[in-house]
Amino acid sequence: MGAGVLHGMTIGVTVLTALACGLILAVTPRVWLNDSAHLQRWQSSRWARGMGPMLLGPIIAAAVAVVFTLTVLAPPETGWSAYAPLSGTTFTLAEPNSADRIVSALLLGIVSGATPFLATADVSVRRLPDRIVIPLSLLALGLIITGSVLGDLPLWFSSFFAGLLALVFFTALHLVGRVLRVRSMGLGDVKLAFIVFAVAGLFDPWAPALVLVAMMLISGIWALIAAVRAGRVRGVTIAFGPAMLSGMWLGCLFAPILL
Repeated sequence: MGAGVLHGMTIGVTVLTALACGLILAVTPRVWLNDSAHLQRWQSSRWARGMGPMLLGPIIAAAVAVVFTLTVLAPPETGWSAYAPLSGTTFTLAEPNSADRIVSALLLGIVSGATPFLATADVSVRRLPDRIVIPLSLLALGLIITGSVLGDLPLWFSSFFAGLLALVFFTALHLVGRVLRVRSMGLGDVKLAFIVFAVAGLFDPWAPALVLVAMMLISGIWALIAAVRAGRVRGVTIAFGPAMLSGMWLGCLFAPILL
């Protein structure tokens, strides 16, 4: 089977997975919000109750799947072929097998499909629903472990460790904020950290660093706009989830170009 056909199948599986994930979330807000007040606020938004979040996921999936297949899953002689760890030694990536293609497509698909719903929920109800984030994190972890066992790409390991380190780091920030009694990372952001940085680590070992920079820039701009609109700085807060998610995808898309 030709490389072009394999790439097309990988992109197709990613988009279909995102569409299926979005469809499930679109018809079950009562289940994953699990709060009547939050559900009312969700349903009061024309964007939230419409088809926008469900359709945006496959669009994201298509974009990231194209980049992923052409830069990571492409054969070494035609695509991205250098894996450069901290030691500075260059390794040649093994050609991906079927497990690499299927598992990565499922992982990128479910995260893409869930992204619009998580971002919309964080903006509208100021909450990243545990009933989305926790199952999504566990499923992502399972897929990463499966890919590392059955696949040939070494990037599965960078994905796992990037997610783990991010979870530890964001947990520490949250605990420091609680001890000092200052606003810091919310628990929802902490739980989302594993997904955000694990997905980035699958594109490039250094992509998580780019994601961190991107999300901080986005959150800073958003906070500045919120402060200007409120006419004050003190007491102004923003939903950090959308900045994390948009930073993740921007980092994934631009990592092969910039790194």
